[in-house]
Amino acid sequence: MNDRTLGFLSMLASTLFFSATSTLIRLAPGIDPFKTSLFRFAIGLTLLGTAAMGRRIRLDFHNPALLFARGLTGGVSVFLFFWSINAIGLGKGTLLSYTYPVFAAIWGVLLLGERVSPRTWGLILLSFFGVALTSAGRGEDLLTAIGLNELLALAGGMLSGLAIVIVRKLRATESSYAIFFSQCVVGFWLMLIPANVLPSKIGIGGGFILLGIGVTAAIGQLLMTYSFKALSASQGSIIALVTPVANIAIGLAVFGETVTPVSAAGMALVLVASLLIGLEKEEKKRPQGSAALASA
Repeated sequence: MNDRTLGFLSMLASTLFFSATSTLIRLAPGIDPFKTSLFRFAIGLTLLGTAAMGRRIRLDFHNPALLFARGLTGGVSVFLFFWSINAIGLGKGTLLSYTYPVFAAIWGVLLLGERVSPRTWGLILLSFFGVALTSAGRGEDLLTAIGLNELLALAGGMLSGLAIVIVRKLRATESSYAIFFSQCVVGFWLMLIPANVLPSKIGIGGGFILLGIGVTAAIGQLLMTYSFKALSASQGSIIALVTPVANIAIGLAVFGETVTPVSAAGMALVLVASLLIGLEKEEKKRPQGSAALASA
């Protein structure tokens, strides 16, 4: 099996694990996102730390500044993703969070000096129109349909797009284990205090759900990070769209979430725009692109 095929299969498997993580979060709406995020990072640290101590893996760090940036952007985006699932539903929350191919294209312009074609800018505008339609499914005006929760979900997508660009750069010098470890370390410390300030009753069932969230997310993250060794950011982003599609179906079938015709049209526009942006041929980067990202 060649590297490209293995990368494709790894990314596809990661989407299924992330879908399982999202479903588990939806099953425990009483557990706040600070705690679910904390467990997600803590279990990731436990798995990697144990493997490193047992000499099953090596944790070498060559670019601390960029690893910290990846940890910060990834840590906050994970929290916002978990927040949005319980705030606006499994399908809608996942869809808005998975707008990161759109934001990755924008970050490519700002940080890497990439040139984006007029067609891509049109697709970016189309995706944001789709977001408005998705949020206006209950009859709101398009200009007022996007509320705070929707904006937080989009902020998560924006940070995920930045994280994807950083991961792609880090794969040149760092292992998938080191990249994931950086996210877990930074995310753990970000969530530690707020997760212990907010009271909640977890119980035995909640404990098993938190364990499942941590394990499935850790496996999904490792598979995704590994896949970028063989896939470009755009190729990986296309395959990752399996997760929002699966979560929309799960939300409808399992949790009784409703989708109006207007919302369905908006979701379709977001998915199509994200797919087409991912399929766009990557433009040649300017010579200063790598330096711009390294200093960001």
